[in-house]
Amino acid sequence: MKTCNYFLLIALTITLFPEYTSGQKKIAGTDVITAADLESHMTFLASPLLKGRDNGDPGLEIAQQYIVSQVKMMGLKPANGTSYYQPYSIYKTTMVPEKTMIQIIDNDKDTVTIKKPVFQINPSLPSDFDVSGEVIFAGYGLKQNKYNYNDFENIQTEGKILLIMYGAPTSEDGKQYLFEGPDWSSMLTNLNAKVLATMGSKSKAVIIVMDPKSGFSSFDQKQPGYAGDLSSSTSLSKEKVQNPLMANLPKIIFADRSVADEILSGSGHSLEDLQKKIDTELKPFTFQVPGKQVRINEATIQKEITLNNVAALIEGSDPVLKNEYVIFSGHADHKGFWGDWINAGADDNASGCAALLSMAKAFQSLEKKPMRSILFLWVSGEEIGLYGSKSYIKNPLVPLASTVVDLNMDMIGRIKGVADTTSETPMTGPNGVFVITCNQSKELVSIAEEVDKTTVLDLDYSLSGKNHPLQLFSRSDHFNFVRKDIPVLFFTTGLHTDYHTPGDVLDKIDFNKMELVSRTMYQIGYNVANRKTRIVVDNPYSKW
Repeated sequence: MKTCNYFLLIALTITLFPEYTSGQKKIAGTDVITAADLESHMTFLASPLLKGRDNGDPGLEIAQQYIVSQVKMMGLKPANGTSYYQPYSIYKTTMVPEKTMIQIIDNDKDTVTIKKPVFQINPSLPSDFDVSGEVIFAGYGLKQNKYNYNDFENIQTEGKILLIMYGAPTSEDGKQYLFEGPDWSSMLTNLNAKVLATMGSKSKAVIIVMDPKSGFSSFDQKQPGYAGDLSSSTSLSKEKVQNPLMANLPKIIFADRSVADEILSGSGHSLEDLQKKIDTELKPFTFQVPGKQVRINEATIQKEITLNNVAALIEGSDPVLKNEYVIFSGHADHKGFWGDWINAGADDNASGCAALLSMAKAFQSLEKKPMRSILFLWVSGEEIGLYGSKSYIKNPLVPLASTVVDLNMDMIGRIKGVADTTSETPMTGPNGVFVITCNQSKELVSIAEEVDKTTVLDLDYSLSGKNHPLQLFSRSDHFNFVRKDIPVLFFTTGLHTDYHTPGDVLDKIDFNKMELVSRTMYQIGYNVANRKTRIVVDNPYSKW
């Protein structure tokens, strides 16, 4: 990709890059984008003081105020009339704490009510229900034919509520799993195995609690990110999201371990003793808890929340072409916090927000602005359903028919680490970036390729396409532009193992690489904005 005929390169450079000279001079403004500038922006945007910039939280509003203050100082125009903000509404459904509870009903004693957080697995989002029944302790809730192990073999589960432990049998110190094969340390592996095992059990509900050897008493302690995702649901519509049960599955929830302790009290067993017995003998030990019933009650409430996109404009210099627009986009929101766990979201996506600010500064520094206008768009709501870009598409600030391209960025600040070696965590090295496309416009890809030849950065298209297993083509805000037949290029350095965890922090960002990626995106956008003719969309989404 780096070699080409010298004379052909010169010819293409003159055609595509009007500000290049025969000496391969950089495009004007490129040097304005610096690692120091990017680090300065990210130091604020990824600060733990912003509490992870969750949608609807003050941290995101502060981040957006910072962005607005920066574009004001640069002299960019507000894109929404006199405002840099574009408000829209979402509807958030959460559980009502005072009405969500688990009650343990003892035939001989008073009912005990536990009002600690519960997290639904099935239905997968907060919903209203009330279910009660007798309780069966069913070990780990697993079936493992290789080890002749079946927690459901000698119990009648129909109409009952099952109490099971998270995880699988382990060594005495809890550090080694005794069932080979699946990665039992993975939450998804655990849940998939338990869901499959309970399918068709005809039980009313399944309560999962953290196993004692895990050292955690609740799901949100072990998996704060997932807990945050499961604690609420959002929609752009005022109507509640339909949340049906998966076929042949009972209701499945995570509950605090104190629920298990209360259920088992008086039974002659403790959860610690039961886990030790099962793990030592590697045999199921299940029983109906005598004299106890459980009632699970969940109630939800829906609130309207106003979110904002931030949009700023640089007007083009050509009297006609200034009515066409090149959009640079990235999302400002992240995953917020859960308890003491703060998801700072340095790479995801404080990196993209900082890059947008630096590119805006570069374009604004030009003595002569590009022929087409440039719109910088910091959307919100990406982490909860691409809502900001969906809202923008419904109510665009510049005509969609006049929008030439969307250059989107999400996580552009990391390099491949030792743990980033699996198909689930593809990452690029110091001089690489993934470019996601589905070839809507051969001309746009050609422009990117020509810029690629002038830089040490390698553009890697290996994760592109609508059929790639990771589905990155449809997982960020550019996809809403795709659906309107607007061609896109999506830039990311990859999915590291800190993705959506508290480990995504500023100290792990490579600012030199960020500079390289940002300068490359700037040059691609500059050339699209300065072409005399609009790029051709020869493979529009509407014809797929």
